[in-house]
Amino acid sequence: MKGNNKKPLALILAGYDKPDRKTMIKRKKQIIEAYDGDEIYIGKNKFLQDLAGKPVIQHVLDAVYGARKNGRPLYEHIYVYNDVKNFTSAIDTRKYDNLIVKQMKKSVAGHLKDFYYNYLEYGRRVDLFFGDTPRITSEDVEWINAEYDRILGKEKDFRGVPVYVAFGIVEYEDMKDDNWLLHRPKYIKRGYKKGKLKNFVGFSHFEGRVGNSAAIIKHESLDRIIDLEIVNFFYNLRKALTPNTFSKIIYFLWKTKNFDVISQIKRRCLEEEKFYRAVIDVVERVYKIDLSHFGGYIFHIKKNAARWENDIDGPKDLEAFRERISR
Repeated sequence: MKGNNKKPLALILAGYDKPDRKTMIKRKKQIIEAYDGDEIYIGKNKFLQDLAGKPVIQHVLDAVYGARKNGRPLYEHIYVYNDVKNFTSAIDTRKYDNLIVKQMKKSVAGHLKDFYYNYLEYGRRVDLFFGDTPRITSEDVEWINAEYDRILGKEKDFRGVPVYVAFGIVEYEDMKDDNWLLHRPKYIKRGYKKGKLKNFVGFSHFEGRVGNSAAIIKHESLDRIIDLEIVNFFYNLRKALTPNTFSKIIYFLWKTKNFDVISQIKRRCLEEEKFYRAVIDVVERVYKIDLSHFGGYIFHIKKNAARWENDIDGPKDLEAFRERISR
């Protein structure tokens, strides 16, 4: 494949929804209900909020830009999707000689689709980062890049299919001692789910959250997934706390007769392999595409785990960051 021997690219996703007022009010109500009263940024450029004298996203950009391999920059180019005018007003982009800022237009999947088809060659790898994880350092980026080197195109998924996508998750036990967002862990106080964490996904052997990093190698098996923006479905799995998203996921699982996985979700006790297979099954049936050659890998981030989980969803998170970073 053409891009095999070239340096990987980096993509920092920092787009945000700008819904009309009616949709925003509805969505805000759903999110406040799901997050126990916590407000989440909607329609605001949280990535340009000030944190320790520079925008939130610049902490991430500096970490990615400063990452090295054999003394040389790790990434050939760093792409960022945000509002170009506001971004370039807040950050002196001349300091980053390999930075390319693109105007955000759509969802996460829309930005990935634009990047995948316009800037990524077959066989070329891109490491994805989220612009609201300001705790990550260049050393963290170098470490996770090496882990993706080990996995992509080499490991196989539960079905024995070569992996061209890896997505990070963080186990609660690995991040709790270094967690800056102490207001996040909330336990269910009554019923058969008592003792489970509300805002973490309950697997059979651990409770976890999204690790805000992923990587892909452009491959034919991903084309339809990217083209149909199915990434939004995967991305929404982490947002399943909101009632409308959760009910849709349950509906799709019911429609495809994945009753065992529905039971696991209700008990907050997912079996990782069954969960992965169910997602593949749902996508194949709902979108009517063949995923027999698609291989994905759920990567458990173990090193400095809290730095990847500690993202900024709302004002409470930002306040906690400002307090900790100024100490």
